[in-house]
Amino acid sequence: MLSIKQLSLATAIAATTFAASAAAATAPVNGVTWTKSAEGNLNNLQLTDRTAAVVFIRPTANNVAVADSSTNIGLDGRFLTSLQDGHYSASIVCAGDVKLSAVPTAAKINDLQAGAATINLKAGETQYFLVGTEQDYTPVLRQVTAEEAAQALQAAPTFKQNHQISRVQAANCPAPAPVPAPVVTAPASEYYVETRPNVRLNILFDFDKSNIKSQYRGEVTKAADFLKQYPDANAVVEGHTDSKGSDAYNQALSERRAAAVRQALITDHGINPSRISAQGFGESRPVATNDTAEGRAQNRRVMVVIPSEAQ
Repeated sequence: MLSIKQLSLATAIAATTFAASAAAATAPVNGVTWTKSAEGNLNNLQLTDRTAAVVFIRPTANNVAVADSSTNIGLDGRFLTSLQDGHYSASIVCAGDVKLSAVPTAAKINDLQAGAATINLKAGETQYFLVGTEQDYTPVLRQVTAEEAAQALQAAPTFKQNHQISRVQAANCPAPAPVPAPVVTAPASEYYVETRPNVRLNILFDFDKSNIKSQYRGEVTKAADFLKQYPDANAVVEGHTDSKGSDAYNQALSERRAAAVRQALITDHGINPSRISAQGFGESRPVATNDTAEGRAQNRRVMVVIPSEAQ
């Protein structure tokens, strides 16, 4: 049964160069020499967003090659490569989840799904595996880093396996799954938005003052006209400040200014005191930035608001 050891699916390092030191050939057969080994270089693996590379290395045990010890590597039940001692193989395959298996040739079985383990091959990356055998000759695949693979190749002469025809082709690979657009949550507004019926009074108060200057009496009249639209509703005069000064100071100032407008509505326009109240909010409800003079001017305001329950 195949076992996958140290199966970390962290990103492997692609495009690492491994070069074999020499070529090896079999004895001539009918005058023809069959070259089973060759020098190899992994720098030329051209990957796309649909393909990945897998490198299988079978180091020579104790620097002595074992005859007839080849192991067949299967990918999704199809023959990928067969490795003898002292050889490696590099293949470009479709990226994604695949089933890898290792079956000894001596087992003489055609089931390349035997003991398969699922591995995720990331597009555009190279992953490395050492091929070995247990004492009972059970094949073992161990995923390693590019550095560990380089060390294995340099420890003893290792040749590129050169004579098989893989049944796995990196053709018609599926397109990568579309990456969903990140869900962007609109940030909550840092400014207060008034949604209740209201009227803003453009009354400018002197610094640290709450009395209403004569030129702003028209704004109080505007508030009185607004209240006529809601004859049966109670109303709240709200005072607001910018952020200059302490919280306590701004709270008290906003209350005094709201009270001044309420009193003007009662005294000058006959608004029933029982239907209008005053409330200060200090700097707690800015409608604009307090970093600019224009923003602070918008925040220094008096509003007449009809509470929601009174509509």
